[in-house]
Amino acid sequence: MPGRDSDDLFQALKRTGPDLDIRVWPDCGKEEDIDYIIVWNHPAGELSRFANVKVIASFGAGVDHIFRDSDLPQNAVITRLVDEHLGRQMCDYVSGVILNQRCRLGDYREYQAATHWFPKAARAGNNVCLLGLGHIGQQVAHRLTTLGFTVSGWSRTAKNISNVTTFHGMDNLKKAVCDADYIICLLPLTPQTENILDKSFFRQLKKGACLINVGRGGHLDENALLEALADGRPATACLDVFRTEPLPPDHPFWRHPAIFITPHSASLTDISAAANALYHNYLNMKKGRPLLNPVDPEKRY
Repeated sequence: MPGRDSDDLFQALKRTGPDLDIRVWPDCGKEEDIDYIIVWNHPAGELSRFANVKVIASFGAGVDHIFRDSDLPQNAVITRLVDEHLGRQMCDYVSGVILNQRCRLGDYREYQAATHWFPKAARAGNNVCLLGLGHIGQQVAHRLTTLGFTVSGWSRTAKNISNVTTFHGMDNLKKAVCDADYIICLLPLTPQTENILDKSFFRQLKKGACLINVGRGGHLDENALLEALADGRPATACLDVFRTEPLPPDHPFWRHPAIFITPHSASLTDISAAANALYHNYLNMKKGRPLLNPVDPEKRY
């Protein structure tokens, strides 16, 4: 995990499995000893030297950072982290952004700075469309329906979710988003979904819509968004993920009045919960049991 202090995870894993033999990269010892590797943004080509690795475990829900490496061990199973903490955080974040927008809290913050007393009605619009209906997407859908929103969702393959109108396949993407007041991208980043939020996508939105991207920066054509905001389709955007992170100080998103930025903080991995899940899957591997949350290398999720 280059650039990250992994000591908290090391200590949590040792508490969970005191007898574990854990090596912290780059001090790996004998490479042939390693059969289970936990990664986040590893250097390309680094994993190919571990000839006996059986599992490559992502330290997060996403695995696009793994598939960026074209030289992965051929026989290793890739797993992703599925944790209820991640889902709850994402539900809180998304519902918070939508309610903040609806109740005009950003406007009132500006009015406060200007000592300006001007009550306004809440924004109209109750339709939410989720792009991505995986584990976290379904949790978010459920939360928003309990808050009284009309929820629809789009995915590459068909899904059947209670109280959610679902669409699937690229041919139905326009139909899914055209009436939405809020569009939330929760898709995995794959070759099929990269740049899905592009010029043609924005043309399908109605005036005044709000885009929330909590998927990956690679989903968004950044220049297309800047042009689309000028046209009001969408009128506002809340972005938590970016092509380059941290977002460079000179990036135009920082100063755009219609863009709200958060630093990839919508859903952060809980160390203790992650350690428990990773250790459980490690035991599954050792005992020959089915692994939890394996990734289809063709679909990449």
